[in-house]
Amino acid sequence: MNQSPLPITVLSGFAGAGKTTLADALLANADGVRIGAVTCGKAVQGADRETAELPNGCMLLTLGDRSMEALEGAIAWLAGQQRFDAIVVESPGTADPMAIAESLAFGDDDDATLAGRAHLDTFVTVIDATRFMRDYASSDSLAERGLAAESHDEDGRTVVETLVEQIEFCDVIIISKTDLADADEVEKIARILHGLNPRAVQVKAQSGNVPPDEILDTGRFDFDTTASAPGWLAILNGEHPSSDEPDAFGVGHFVYRARRPFHPERLWNLLHQEWPGILRARGFFWLATRSDVGGSLSQAGGTCRHGPAGVWWAAQDRSEWPADDPELEAEIVAEWYGDPDDNSIGDRRQELVLIGLNIDPAAWQDTFDACLLTDDEWALGPDGWSRFADPFPAWEVEEHDHDHEHDHDHGPDCDCEDHRH
Repeated sequence: MNQSPLPITVLSGFAGAGKTTLADALLANADGVRIGAVTCGKAVQGADRETAELPNGCMLLTLGDRSMEALEGAIAWLAGQQRFDAIVVESPGTADPMAIAESLAFGDDDDATLAGRAHLDTFVTVIDATRFMRDYASSDSLAERGLAAESHDEDGRTVVETLVEQIEFCDVIIISKTDLADADEVEKIARILHGLNPRAVQVKAQSGNVPPDEILDTGRFDFDTTASAPGWLAILNGEHPSSDEPDAFGVGHFVYRARRPFHPERLWNLLHQEWPGILRARGFFWLATRSDVGGSLSQAGGTCRHGPAGVWWAAQDRSEWPADDPELEAEIVAEWYGDPDDNSIGDRRQELVLIGLNIDPAAWQDTFDACLLTDDEWALGPDGWSRFADPFPAWEVEEHDHDHEHDHDHGPDCDCEDHRH
């Protein structure tokens, strides 16, 4: 298994999920795999780092500095020892794995610290089977749980948003503590996790016992592929492996599409109601009062955020359309509604994915349809729509900014409006 550059496995998961237990089990392996492990976010008395040698040739390096620079330096140092088969990074409990990937995966220049020494190989998220459903239903912020200091003093994320970030951006999901949870509950959790990330390989574990070859040197990580793993995105792209029918545990999905704008007040009221059984909702929408800019919706558990997704192509002059990107141009044409020269609708549309338990598609279809403009309202045209009551906060977007995938990240610096169901 000895090779260069060394494969890096990143472990994500909340404190107490079993991440440290998994890392310890890997380090104690009797398979002869020599692992250099980095633990982030644990204070080291009187030093920036400390190392612990294990009899089997493995090493644990504990960092007192949580910065990406310190992590990158630690990985480079372990790789420079030229005696390990793999590197394992145990990230802080509230870390966003995509942010770690962006920092480490894009340092591929010849003069980058990790160039030729190590490469990202597998992203693993550890889920606590005894706490998952409670955490997912929670509307607590990280600050309310006393966890904000782990990441950033101004981190505005909620527990469930952080959990979803870790589930949707990974290659392997470890469902831990399965011996402490009811078997049917574990299977239900597994089905929910599959709905949220159908690409991820699932492994059920007790006491951190996972075959090393399931998470070390798997070759599963690819930034674009892993970033496109979320179930909602796979559903929108027609790539979800399961049908529209719910499974035996009631886990299913519903896609809402329409080519008429929402009345802002009616949609606002809907977004501030309870959404029973909905685990995840993502997508984008068209408000009648804002025909230049599309809206982005992100709901997870008890948290819902909305904000600007970018400028519709139909709201831009044709001279500003991409002239040297045939693939993007083909996407615009495929999304266009009506005559090519008619910009009244163009690529404007409603496209929302709901993933949840015991979803009633007909009921949700009617619910969203009721938010669309009526025939009489539609007949008023854009000038008339501009006079509708619009309770949504102002959207600030860069001139001609267009998010081609209609995605919007809701990190700590996001200015989107949010509320708790």
